[in-house]
Amino acid sequence: MDLQQLGAAIVAAFVVMKLVDALVRPIWDRFELDTFWLMYVALVIGAGLGWFTGINALPVFGVEPVVGRILTCLLIGLGPSFIHDLVSQQPELPK
Repeated sequence: MDLQQLGAAIVAAFVVMKLVDALVRPIWDRFELDTFWLMYVALVIGAGLGWFTGINALPVFGVEPVVGRILTCLLIGLGPSFIHDLVSQQPELPK
């Protein structure tokens, strides 16, 4: 993976997580809405942030740039813990 793009995706995921916790969650709690749906709000915010910043953390897989950007947007929306789990469970490549 391109480490610079991956780092940008992780930072963007943290920003989305903090934005949702600081701005959306108080509204959610005020109206006593089900917190399950906060995941989808974060996904939409993360996908928008990822798309408009143009981050593509998957260029080494040979996928089209648009597909890489869409997948990166989804990764950003799913949050930093998902990205950490995905990256930490990669098998080691032979040298």
